[in-house]
Amino acid sequence: MRIGIVGVHYGHISGMVQSARQAVGSEVVGLVEADDSLYSRYTEDEAIPRYDSVQALLDEAKPDVVLEGITHAGKADLVEACAAAGVHVLLDKPLCRTLEDWERIRQAVETSGIKLSMWFTSRSHPPFIALREAVTKGKLGELVSMISTHPHKTTRDGAPSWYFDPNVYTGPFHDLACHGVDQVRWLGGAECVGVHCLATCKKYTDAPRLTDHVQASFQMSDGSLATLTADWLTPQKSPSFGDTRFVLMGTQGSAHLRAYAEDDLLLVTDDESPSRPEFPASRGGVFVEEMVAAWDRGEEHFVSTRDTLAVAQACLLAQESAARGGEFMKIPTF
Repeated sequence: MRIGIVGVHYGHISGMVQSARQAVGSEVVGLVEADDSLYSRYTEDEAIPRYDSVQALLDEAKPDVVLEGITHAGKADLVEACAAAGVHVLLDKPLCRTLEDWERIRQAVETSGIKLSMWFTSRSHPPFIALREAVTKGKLGELVSMISTHPHKTTRDGAPSWYFDPNVYTGPFHDLACHGVDQVRWLGGAECVGVHCLATCKKYTDAPRLTDHVQASFQMSDGSLATLTADWLTPQKSPSFGDTRFVLMGTQGSAHLRAYAEDDLLLVTDDESPSRPEFPASRGGVFVEEMVAAWDRGEEHFVSTRDTLAVAQACLLAQESAARGGEFMKIPTF
């Protein structure tokens, strides 16, 4: 497949581009990036034709897939442009800024038939792969409770200025805990059907403010419960961006996972003593290759269009609940 890139200044785009360059049978055909230094950084090892607009990229380079790393406010416009051209999209998280943007994207995808996927890195990260293997083998029994934390490091001077602009930034829960919402759906195989959520600001209290801790409780379609947090409170001396934890309780066992600051997974079951399984290899390097191979076959990637839309809808409704003081919000099917 022919792969275009739009924006390389945000989030996980470096890993996405690296995975695209490694994808057998694919070719990176163009890049839209106004910042000269960023364009040079991403083309110093391999030349990529540069385009001055999304439309020029679509019209002239004719990609089959677009990878994006742009600000949250521009994502709905990008997906609509790609949908009009019949071009699939791999997005960095999050999907979009608002529920209105979400509906625009849903309609564009439904009308055009394009596919979406999202760079949910935990699905390719060894401890999460090992955890899912334990769950799918039934080692923990029926899932009952899931707790997932998403702490991140930032500073007022170091963060992009638009993080402090609610007209551009979606909010910390959608930005950070979308990984956790994807994890609970992926691990449990159930949908988020309801949520209540609260948010606070204790650190970035000077104007412009940045909500720095959010906590949401989800009702799942199988009767299990999930509690997720997102925050900008990781200490500056931390060796990583954050110290993610995932605690999963089932009817026959439990799992305690730690990721990124230090990878660890402890399993305890009714039948087996506490153990730490060996981790498989990371799958991040072949993410794009597996995605384009699935799309070449006319199939969905393992992070499907529905996954991408469902995670964003749940996160945005969690943020709406917080804006309403914790009001319980039903999450409709689509």
